[in-house]
Amino acid sequence: MRILVVLLSVLYGAQAAGEVSNCNYVVLVKCFINILDEWAWTLYELKDNVVTITQDQCNHLTELDKCIKDEGEKHSCSHSEIVEVSNTVSDLLTHRKDSGTFLRSYYLLKYACSPEGQEILSNHRQCLQQEKIGEMTLSAGTYLSEKFLQHSDDEVCDKVNEKLQEYIRAMKGLCSQHEAAKLMCKSLTDMFHGLHQDKLGACQLDCKIPEATTEENAVPLQSDSQDGENVEQQQAEQDALSPADSASPLTILTAFAVGVIYQLIR
Repeated sequence: MRILVVLLSVLYGAQAAGEVSNCNYVVLVKCFINILDEWAWTLYELKDNVVTITQDQCNHLTELDKCIKDEGEKHSCSHSEIVEVSNTVSDLLTHRKDSGTFLRSYYLLKYACSPEGQEILSNHRQCLQQEKIGEMTLSAGTYLSEKFLQHSDDEVCDKVNEKLQEYIRAMKGLCSQHEAAKLMCKSLTDMFHGLHQDKLGACQLDCKIPEATTEENAVPLQSDSQDGENVEQQQAEQDALSPADSASPLTILTAFAVGVIYQLIR
């Protein structure tokens, strides 16, 4: 339990330098360590864990609820303290500073482990893996977690919702109609609410799938006045975002990456 001794010395040092807290770090750390001993640690590091997680792994994942919801032996830690402790535990287990938190996967996988999420995975897992939906979800979560912090509290909710809707529109038709978009968006909203309660806790994050409009469903008529360049552009965009039978996963990922890079340099 050497890691526990080191960890507690770090946390107690931070507590002594800050405000008085009722958090019992010993109880919380032991709870995390005991669960992580049983839970597959590699699941935290897998980039596609959202689409590969199985029901057995979900059972291990739900054990973390006991630590987070303060069930069993009470630790009386606030949510921010729970995230702080998880960050420190992750740093020590990975031997890297600022490595993030294993709770990222816990929150990302909550929807995938729900009955609705498990049904989506059982019916579309192969397609979701081929389209790299798990890796795209993790990349989008990392990007947005860094990006939204630049916005003020009175606009951050709208900005995140705008980006979520962009992702949903871009993923239209992947793995049946909306399953890929729903899995990605629900996973991201759970992660945002779980890891960033201070910034996004009050946000009503929207994963609503837009209804197809008449214009979207209509087949455009050919006419002499039709702009050929616009038609070609629309067709290129549709091809890039089509299901796997008409566009490769690499094409879709490339389009996704270009969108992220564009946002970063705006």
